[in-house]
Amino acid sequence: MSDTPACTPGSATEHLVRTLVAKNYGSSLILDALGVDGVAAAQSGSPAAALWHLRQRSSSTAQLIDAVYLRRPQPAPFFQHLVGADAVRDLVEEHALIPVDAEEDLLRLNFDIRPAHHPAHGTAEVLVLSDPDASLEQRVPGPGHVPGVGNAPLSLLNSIPRLPAGARVLDLGTGSGVLALVLAANASSESPKIFGSDIHGRALEYARIAAAAQGLQSPLVTWVQGSWFEPFADKSFDVIVANPPFVIGPSVNLAADEGHVYRDSGLPLDAASKLVVEQSVAHLAPGGHAHLLVGWALGDESTGTTSTAAERILDWLPDQGARAWVLQRDEVDVATYVTTWLRDESIDPRSAEGQQRTAAWLDFFARHGITRIGMGWIHIEKLDGATELTVEVLDHALPAGAFLGQEVAEWFARCRWIDELEVPGRTAAEAVAENRYRLRRGVVLEKTASAAKQGFGDEETWLTRTDGPGWSHQIDGTLAAILAGLSWERLNLRDVAELYHAVNGDQLGVSADELMKQLVPIAVDLVRHGMIVPEALRDMDMDNANGEESE
Repeated sequence: MSDTPACTPGSATEHLVRTLVAKNYGSSLILDALGVDGVAAAQSGSPAAALWHLRQRSSSTAQLIDAVYLRRPQPAPFFQHLVGADAVRDLVEEHALIPVDAEEDLLRLNFDIRPAHHPAHGTAEVLVLSDPDASLEQRVPGPGHVPGVGNAPLSLLNSIPRLPAGARVLDLGTGSGVLALVLAANASSESPKIFGSDIHGRALEYARIAAAAQGLQSPLVTWVQGSWFEPFADKSFDVIVANPPFVIGPSVNLAADEGHVYRDSGLPLDAASKLVVEQSVAHLAPGGHAHLLVGWALGDESTGTTSTAAERILDWLPDQGARAWVLQRDEVDVATYVTTWLRDESIDPRSAEGQQRTAAWLDFFARHGITRIGMGWIHIEKLDGATELTVEVLDHALPAGAFLGQEVAEWFARCRWIDELEVPGRTAAEAVAENRYRLRRGVVLEKTASAAKQGFGDEETWLTRTDGPGWSHQIDGTLAAILAGLSWERLNLRDVAELYHAVNGDQLGVSADELMKQLVPIAVDLVRHGMIVPEALRDMDMDNANGEESE
């Protein structure tokens, strides 16, 4: 397929997409034709199995799904019946349809049309256009490859809070427009104004056509071509989202068709991630938020290179004006990282080319003292005052259906509540003690004991959230008893602690005041992780109540 010209989408491509929208092409139609197993086969890279399931089900839309979703060659009359003979001729000129057998007059779709949605943002589904990926055929992406609906944009969508009404939004490095389209399609009645920007003109054309065919064009979504933040030098935004080209490696010359424009920035190491973080802070309106999927390069003491994510990312942030929350999703050794990205471009690491590329890439990392690569989300809030950075590792399996975007919104709200604890005449510690709390809905108490030489060892007690990020805190019996006594309608934290001390003080070995001193920082940590909810933030817990009423 390397000799196949890339699609240059134009008016005929838009006509085809409008036709498919009118025919309700999307996930429901695909599922009806392929079934659950057939869809899974297609997504896992088994086209023969997907086709087998398609033929078993004999759906009325089988040929449409065969032609569009599976992109298998079809007789020209099929496409002519679908969009008209003139449109077929124009589609061939745009390389949207490719002749594959002149004698049999067969045509094959030369771009992907995939549905995308995220239930946390709404029920509306969008169609995303992109170059064909390697899931259904052996294909090596060229330098100008435009990816479509993948794990990266979907994971970022899951980490973006619902947009505030009327927000100005920038989707930086929008590519085929997955983020911008899904967010726009599910916008509230007070619609945001979304800008999708990219350096890649052909990617933007895919995005523009998809938007126009689905009624999502300007003023709801505006597409802007340009490098990084250059088109927005004097503009600010309420929300910035970005899944930028953050592959960490040697710099490449994109103008000379080196690398891949969707993943290679042209900047060395993690300079692209640094640029996006730095400039996002500069382009946020007061109180605005950025939600970024990035990577960072790490070394160790032996190499003299920054060894922690906190050290690395703190260097990217200004001294003033930002609160950043980093959720590290993964950290891998450089060999694993290189292998992953070679396979991304359909290069077998065992091949001669793969071995050569691996050695050169690892040599580059060694010269720069890089031994590990971290990846994850960086969430930023624009604020007055000194910059704050919190880095947490989120490498465990998340609870089913977890929407991290809600957690991000709550985390910043909880941080603001903590900021406001200290006022003239009252210390922060006093405020923590005088507040009333309750355990968050969905928090469970778990007791575990590991096997010993005989029987089980000492029992451990854990407080665990069954929603959101699934945080767990190890606690002792004293804290468990005090937490059990919390209520918005009854005693504040100090009163609960003093009552517990009055009954159990002899066994504790500390005074009531000392017990309170120990409890305050623990309570703050539990609030920050949403384990206990202050009365002032009770609406957050009600959002998770699933119809239950408060006590």
